[in-house]
Amino acid sequence: MANPPAAVKLALESICLLLGEETNDWKKIRQVIIRDNFISSIVNFVSEDMRYSHPSYIFLSVGFVLTLFIRPSDSIREKMKKNYMSNPSYNYEQVNRASLACGPMVKWAIAQLNYADMLKRVEPLRNELQKLEDDAKDNKTKAEEVEQMIRDLEASIARYKEEYAVLISEAQAIKADLAAVEAKVNRSTALLKSLSAERERWEKTSETFKNQMSTIAGDCLLSAAFIAYAGYFDQQMRQNLFTTWSHHLQQANVQFRTDIARTEYLSNADERLRWQANSLPADDLCTENAIMLKRFNRYPLIIDPSGQATEFIMNEYKDKKITRTSFLDDAFRKNLESALRFGNPLLVQDVESYDPILNPVLNREVRRTGGRVLITLGDQDIDLSPSFVIFLSTRDPTVEFPPDLCSRVTFVNFTVTRSSLQSQCLNEVLKAERPDVDEKRSDLLKLQGEFQLRLRQLEKSLLQALNEVKGRILDDDTIITTLENLKKEAAEVTRKVEETDIVMQEVETVSQQYLSLSTACSSIYFTMEALNQMHFLYQYSLQFFLDIYHTVLYENSNLKSISDHTQRLSVITKDLFQVAFNRVARGMLHQDHITFAMLLTRINLKGLTSEPSFDAEFQHFLRGKEIVLSGTTVPKVKGLTGEQSEAMVRLSRLPAFKDLVAKVQADEQFFMWIESNSPELSVPYLWTEEKTSTPIGQAVHQLLLIQAFRPDRLLAMSHIFVSKVMGENFMAIIEQPLDLANIVDSEVKPGTPVLMCSVPGYDASGLVRDLAAEQNKHITSISIGSAEGFNKADRDINTAVKSGRWVMLENVHLAPGWLMQLEKKLHSMQPHASFRLFLTMEINPKVPVNLLRAGRIFVFEPPPGMKANMLRTFSSIPVARMCKSPNERARLYFLLAWFHAVIQERLRYAPLGWSKKYEFGESDLRSACDTVDTWLDDTAKGRQNISPDKIPWAALKTLMAQSIYGGRIDNEFDQRLLNTFLERLFTTSSFDSEFKLALKVDGHKDIKMPDGIRREEFIHWVEMLPDTQTPSWLGLPSNAEKVLLTTQGTSVYRPVMKPVFTPEL
Repeated sequence: MANPPAAVKLALESICLLLGEETNDWKKIRQVIIRDNFISSIVNFVSEDMRYSHPSYIFLSVGFVLTLFIRPSDSIREKMKKNYMSNPSYNYEQVNRASLACGPMVKWAIAQLNYADMLKRVEPLRNELQKLEDDAKDNKTKAEEVEQMIRDLEASIARYKEEYAVLISEAQAIKADLAAVEAKVNRSTALLKSLSAERERWEKTSETFKNQMSTIAGDCLLSAAFIAYAGYFDQQMRQNLFTTWSHHLQQANVQFRTDIARTEYLSNADERLRWQANSLPADDLCTENAIMLKRFNRYPLIIDPSGQATEFIMNEYKDKKITRTSFLDDAFRKNLESALRFGNPLLVQDVESYDPILNPVLNREVRRTGGRVLITLGDQDIDLSPSFVIFLSTRDPTVEFPPDLCSRVTFVNFTVTRSSLQSQCLNEVLKAERPDVDEKRSDLLKLQGEFQLRLRQLEKSLLQALNEVKGRILDDDTIITTLENLKKEAAEVTRKVEETDIVMQEVETVSQQYLSLSTACSSIYFTMEALNQMHFLYQYSLQFFLDIYHTVLYENSNLKSISDHTQRLSVITKDLFQVAFNRVARGMLHQDHITFAMLLTRINLKGLTSEPSFDAEFQHFLRGKEIVLSGTTVPKVKGLTGEQSEAMVRLSRLPAFKDLVAKVQADEQFFMWIESNSPELSVPYLWTEEKTSTPIGQAVHQLLLIQAFRPDRLLAMSHIFVSKVMGENFMAIIEQPLDLANIVDSEVKPGTPVLMCSVPGYDASGLVRDLAAEQNKHITSISIGSAEGFNKADRDINTAVKSGRWVMLENVHLAPGWLMQLEKKLHSMQPHASFRLFLTMEINPKVPVNLLRAGRIFVFEPPPGMKANMLRTFSSIPVARMCKSPNERARLYFLLAWFHAVIQERLRYAPLGWSKKYEFGESDLRSACDTVDTWLDDTAKGRQNISPDKIPWAALKTLMAQSIYGGRIDNEFDQRLLNTFLERLFTTSSFDSEFKLALKVDGHKDIKMPDGIRREEFIHWVEMLPDTQTPSWLGLPSNAEKVLLTTQGTSVYRPVMKPVFTPEL
């Protein structure tokens, strides 16, 4: 090729340069490439030699391979980079297009150049490696010399060791002899010292044992009597019995420990801790009862209104597979036989309906035959297991058992007392608010038991070691070790006892901070317990109160952002009163709300350290009228009635009102105040005090002044007093609509029935149906009153308990006997979490007490007033019935509704409205409607209209006066009054447009009969009436409202004067 492409020429120039043949002449290049060794020189080319500065031929040894190669200089590499690598045309693609043979050589040249650059960079490292290898050879030579020297030295050392070992063995033998002698001396010294210290402790123990033995007869006699006889009584009576027995023992010169602690004497710390872990409350009453349940001879019969004992027994005997049953259980006989045979504990509930089949069991009527122990159950002999135990329980604390049953059982009464509930509440709040203190107290009790047990074990091991010693006692370390351990443990116990005082003082200090709360808890519960003295409906279980307490402690949103213990205690106390009022008030009649609020207010006042007790003031508030004024001159003050003057004199006997008479006579504004419409809003300052009282103290004195001078405003003043002490919104719940959905979802448990109680004529079942529809719940409604209804209710409840549906039983007050069975059934079942049971009923005293205590009670009352009464009447009469022909029927129904409302509303003003409270109700209204329909249909004979003078007024009035309404009246004056109302209303003129239903209402206007004959017109007229009416609407004088309020103010506090409320007031 004479003139090759530029790319080919450029490529071959670079190859020649790398091979040491630098030229740019094509001829010379051709000479190089046609050489025989051209290809081999390229193949054998070694890039490492591009590091050297001059070309030469050398042999380079790499491992064991010898290679001959040419070494390009650094200048060649620089020329390559400058002349070729920087040339854009010098690349594989372009050269390869020009010549397929030159393209790979360019790629080879570029790779060789890059590799040579890399080798140049690592050259210093290779040099350093060579130097290190040379140094290693020198060091290896020196190391061999040193090792030889060491071997020589080790040989010398070995000789010296052998000589030293001989000397050491001789010294060790001497030392061992010395140590043996010294050990025996030390053992003898330690033994003498330890035995001396142990002697002192054992002497003290022996002295304590002597004292115990000297009083063991009296102690055991008291303990046995306590277990046998005291179980039936409450804590106070138990203490009285114990004191009486102790007095008799003293008179009989029987020694006993005067400071004996029954719970500690009859149980140990480990047992008490286990009982508490099994849900036994930590108070003394429950601990004593647990002792009786463990140490009985006659099987226990437990009085357990709160259910705490049942829970404890089920947990205590859970590992022994205890069975719970009742006499109403179909499988009772089977459960009893199984328990007798296999020794499983048996708990029989609701034993107030006792089955005599248990007599052989309670009497332990057993006989032994061929090694078998048999007991006769009915007509069958059953093997009796020695581990069999039976517990009987009842939730009714008022039940009276026959004497023959009482003689067969040991009564154990778990009815809660004030002190026991206070202890329970204190323990609970410490667990919730101060778990650190509660844990210290529990650990302390546990440690005491553990250390005492450990001491006894060590004493036993010491005696065993002394007994089993062989040879000389000084040769045995076991005795010394045991004595030392015993000494350390005894010292540890002593130290722990000293710490006990410090810890107990800390626990006591913290407990004192929460004592006011626990006292308030006890007072609130026993106030709730006594509310049944006000009304039979107010029955509350201990569990109901504990649920309130648990909600306040653990589910209180007001505590989330508060960490200070004092502030948290204040919030808990406030919320406890609020939640207690809210949950109780919704199950009370409206008139009793203020009474319960006042009771809670008084309890709260007792717990306020910043306020005096006001005991004298509250005693006067309740019993001031009982003060006899004999020998006391009652001043005649112009403007005051005799009754007000007497009340003023009685009030002046309180120290704060000692100058009341003089201040009343000197105050010119007093008589204007006494005649005002709302005197409770501006009560004059008529009392004397050493220092300015707080708003609460002022409210107490204002309450007494209103009671003395304006008793008709006492209820209004009571509301103000409650708001001053408890807060403005304390009673707001009674004005708010019932949030039944939230209550059913969050408060009511599946096994808790919801009791919808209402006054006659009011039906609360619609609320339940609306709630079920709102929450998309399937609800089954059953009307109670017949055997078919009972059977259907049982079936539906059994089904719903498993499926989680809702059941509503209506008018259950018609079957009080069946309700007792239902309550026991609910108590024993395990329902689905979504199951709810609603019971609608009229307020009836025959409803079982246990059902009221087990359920959540809601009372529904219609609002007072003519308007509400008439609307209620129209809603109870079907539209079709009222709109039937003749057209005059609707007007007669309106007259009847007005008449019914008047006589019912006058009942509120008894003895002014009527001489006594008669039971005019919805049944009378239905009978009157039936009477109107019967006589009107008979007269109309199917006609569309009838003349008013053709209506049998005389017959209607006679039947209503003598039979329907008059049949309830037993007073001549009331009968005349009833006749007067009937004569005025049921007359031909009632169809006149100007007929007057009431005259001179509110002193100036008449109430006229509405025009029209259609039902819608009458209802519209009623809806336009004002919500409240004055007594003049009922034909009463205008001051009747004042008399009513005065009577209510007196009567509303009359129930709390009973002894059951004395501790709170």
